[in-house]
Amino acid sequence: MIFFMTKLLDKYPRISDMLPKAKRRMPHFAAEYLFSGTGYDLAMEYNEKILKEILFVPRYLKGIVEADTKTNILGRSYEAPFGIAPMGLTGLMWPGAEEALAKMAVKNNIPFTLSTVACASIEDIGPHLDGKGWFQLYPPIDKEIRNDLLRRAQNSGYDVLVVTADIPSQSRRERLRIAGVSVPPKNNIRNFYHAMLCPSWSLGTLVRGMPQFRTMNKYNQFMNKSKGEKVLGSGMKRFLDWKYLEEVKEIWKGPVILKGLMHIEDALRAKELVDAVYLSNHGGRQLDISASPLQILPDVRRELGPDFPILIDSGFYSGQDIVKALMLGADFVMVGRPFMIGLGALGHKGAFHTHDILKDEIENIMEQICSPNIEDIKKQKLSVTKDFSLKDIK
Repeated sequence: MIFFMTKLLDKYPRISDMLPKAKRRMPHFAAEYLFSGTGYDLAMEYNEKILKEILFVPRYLKGIVEADTKTNILGRSYEAPFGIAPMGLTGLMWPGAEEALAKMAVKNNIPFTLSTVACASIEDIGPHLDGKGWFQLYPPIDKEIRNDLLRRAQNSGYDVLVVTADIPSQSRRERLRIAGVSVPPKNNIRNFYHAMLCPSWSLGTLVRGMPQFRTMNKYNQFMNKSKGEKVLGSGMKRFLDWKYLEEVKEIWKGPVILKGLMHIEDALRAKELVDAVYLSNHGGRQLDISASPLQILPDVRRELGPDFPILIDSGFYSGQDIVKALMLGADFVMVGRPFMIGLGALGHKGAFHTHDILKDEIENIMEQICSPNIEDIKKQKLSVTKDFSLKDIK
């Protein structure tokens, strides 16, 4: 097993090394869903650009250290300071993705977050999570559906709830329109042709069935009372305000994280209601003129104080990126697209390989800068390039 892992690390030592193979093995419509943002993809590109402009200023003469990546958050201990971000349409991008990611997460003791609009249901994935799963709620305007989703998640053993705030309406996602992305995929010549070019994806889909919103299938016959519209997967009407969030907190018996915050005032108010805040611009998929969450991270950390948990995602592709976020004030980094790249390139073993790359990169950086643990990383000093706009960087 160790020999096999070493061979993979020699062939694909970085996430980017798997990217060409992943694109070849995924049908065009699936790859477009994974790699597109919205508008002109500016927010998605800026998420990555801003990370490249952050540099370390290491201190040495500390002797040799053994890197310990263990991380505590929300009263839980994990083996690394990163987890798997919630992603919709995972089974469209790669067949069986949710199950593969869940099993990998449990084996390596990192959190996996199942999206409301994943292609596997709450009940399908719960048994694979050993009672340690996170469930991400797209808040339905219909509170009966909301309450039933929460009940199903708790009955299936999920113990952390992630409520997403940054989806007040559907984004335009122009590239998805051009690619004809839908769930299930449209039965047309173009999609059939693209699927034929990707036999591993096609065979996996034949075995597991066509992608669909299996968690939401139960509600397809429910009608929105105010608009008379069907609730269909990711097209369901969503709604969230502070009162709604209070109701969710009263229902859920466990930690609640509020995801998608991009303003200090929202973070401050959330501190009074939830157990952690999660900074995100939805990976650049919702608002193309959004700043990177890294830009507000230092200020949010200052305002919330040193102990309130802060998570972050959007644009993190490496262990280097994760360490930078920790230095800027995050407690935990959620990663999405890299895990799907791994699955696309290598199948289910790609989930494990992506984890191994990220963790190995973090451990190597810790050894290079003589940081024995995650808390010490947070004390390290950063610098930026001359064009970077973050104020008062530590």
